[in-house]
Amino acid sequence: MPARTRHVPFSQRYVAAWLAARRQWGPHLSRWESAAVSDAIEAIRPGAPVWICGMARSGSTILLEILNGLPQFTAHRYSDYPWLWIPYWWNRLHSRLPLAAAAKQERAHRDGLAVSRDSPEAFEEVFWMHFFEDRHDPATSQILEPDYRAEEFLLFLRQHQRKLLAVRGARRYLAKANYHLPRLGFLHHHFPDARFVIPVREPLAQVASLLKQDALFCRLDREDPAVSAHLARIGHFEFGPGKRALNMGDADEAAAITACFARGELAEGFARQWVAQYGFALRRMREDADLCSACLWLSHDRLCEAPRIELQRLGNHLGLAADEQKLIDDRWASRLHKPDYYAAGFSEKETDLLHSLTAPLWLELQSWIA
Repeated sequence: MPARTRHVPFSQRYVAAWLAARRQWGPHLSRWESAAVSDAIEAIRPGAPVWICGMARSGSTILLEILNGLPQFTAHRYSDYPWLWIPYWWNRLHSRLPLAAAAKQERAHRDGLAVSRDSPEAFEEVFWMHFFEDRHDPATSQILEPDYRAEEFLLFLRQHQRKLLAVRGARRYLAKANYHLPRLGFLHHHFPDARFVIPVREPLAQVASLLKQDALFCRLDREDPAVSAHLARIGHFEFGPGKRALNMGDADEAAAITACFARGELAEGFARQWVAQYGFALRRMREDADLCSACLWLSHDRLCEAPRIELQRLGNHLGLAADEQKLIDDRWASRLHKPDYYAAGFSEKETDLLHSLTAPLWLELQSWIA
């Protein structure tokens, strides 16, 4: 019998599973670390944190890469997992390990982005799943209102950010978070200086990308069942065998998305999810002027077509210095382009359905962004 393909490395397959089975170890270790390094983090005065909050396949990863390349920012790295709860101790130890140079290779998504253990990645969801019940339950509204009480979590998150900044010598915390659109009000209330970047993509292109990733990760999971277990541990339910609807406060719509996934009508399900997530965010912008000013809608399509203009908008929103703006312009303006490694391939019937679902909101968003 042929050996199974292994897509999940040892530390993520076994060490992460061992830690996940001991649910309280992470928070305990975090508190011990915070107490032990209190002197090192006490003097840290963090700059405004930045959260990249677009739905999956909106161009959020490239924005994370762009900003993480600036010295003032730091984000979680691939090498931080599974020791996310103790960033200070783990980074100090990791920097002293006799490791070979970090070589880049194309990431599992097969989307042309090359990463290494030092590349930034989205891991913050691990903490949200621990502190908040029923995260990713399609039957539960995922909206966190500004006045939601979560003192323990907020204390942890602020200390965690300071520890990352202290051990990396950075000034501003950066995170990509695909599930933060229903949490915008909560985060803005508790981090009033924070800046949010909301990347969005032409809906049919975004749905096509989600379908490609769904098929890819379902295949990878058939080859190695540890794939779905790993995705669940780090809070990735956007596509693949464990995909789930994100309830944006409308239980009926979340149920409809779940039903689409169950029937195999994935394009419709992803299109409905696109409308639910971005529609909710747009409504909140209209209701809350302060939140609106803290958020930048960034069109992935425009970023690829006019990168210098859109990178300047990004820099203005985040308050980047002139030399930082020049750095990202020089590094990235000539490299950004629309994906060319797959085609949508929708039938005329599918195209008509997806347009009917998404076109009204897409027109609103284009007007809003403009």
